[in-house]
Amino acid sequence: MLLFRNAAAQQEDLNELARAKYVQQFPEYFFVWPVVKQRRTSFVLQSLKDNRQKLTYRPNVSYYAGAGTYIFGIGFQLVAAIPQNNSNIERFGESRAVDLQANILGKNWGFDLFTQDYKGYYVDDPNRPLPAGTPNPQRQDVRTRNTGVTGAYFFDKRRFSIKSTYNYFERQRKSAGSFLLSGNFNTFSLRADSSIYSAFYEALLGQNANFKSVSYTTVAVAPGYAYNFVVRSWFLGVSLALGPGINWINYQTTSGPSKSAVQLNTFTDLRLSFGYNGVRVFSGITFSQQSRNINYEGVRFTSSNDVIKFAVGYRFRAVGILRKTVADFLRPKVSS
Repeated sequence: MLLFRNAAAQQEDLNELARAKYVQQFPEYFFVWPVVKQRRTSFVLQSLKDNRQKLTYRPNVSYYAGAGTYIFGIGFQLVAAIPQNNSNIERFGESRAVDLQANILGKNWGFDLFTQDYKGYYVDDPNRPLPAGTPNPQRQDVRTRNTGVTGAYFFDKRRFSIKSTYNYFERQRKSAGSFLLSGNFNTFSLRADSSIYSAFYEALLGQNANFKSVSYTTVAVAPGYAYNFVVRSWFLGVSLALGPGINWINYQTTSGPSKSAVQLNTFTDLRLSFGYNGVRVFSGITFSQQSRNINYEGVRFTSSNDVIKFAVGYRFRAVGILRKTVADFLRPKVSS
């Protein structure tokens, strides 16, 4: 057992030495950065017979601003929604939103936890453009709730760093990639006081698909690949996972009783990032999208969660108590 323990410790040391050639860590610094986000949950109804026929529903809550810090070995970030002006509300309506998200990242794994509650959507039909100045159709009665967790495991922890392009807690020194395995558990529900679309669209999307409520639970596993391309301190990061998702669906149409089904459809997890990650200064823009599809009554229902994030920050050299981590505070003191 002692030999096995020593061998494991030596292997971990070798992994750290190999990783140091590709990834730079910053234990002697703490970070501060402002951040601006565009984040929204939207859903699309699209005919399976004619994919040109579709309706997109979006909330009128998009932009958030705030700040973040990395101190004591933990990252914190706080953002708040930027209020919409009167002309924007007149055109797209007013939405209420509670949008909470947390990211937990290790060397070769990461978790995104989120809960989103939206009330008030506007409708966009690409086949029926509106005259200039005309407000979009608005549905103040539509309410959605989207809660879940997405995790990813990256197999090459010696060379690849998800932290370097996602939250800049590390710095990728050389280009490297890794195969990954993404998993998702998600619940989504939608409620409306009346049919989700008007009688005009029943001829295009079908009367049987015109629901008042729909809910589903998704469990998905998606293999993929991630790569960080680095030139000096500039980086381009790409991550894509695509795989099957099992959906347990319940929906209430306007033309009949409630129905339920179990389906196998697709889950997609996409991340793109570009920016500068120097020793002291870092800046970048990140786009991430997670989408889930279900089919019912000749219509594809797609729910997506999109985030565009811009951040710029600076690393300050830590002194005194700022050099400690949370583990140092939790470690029991040994009396002499």
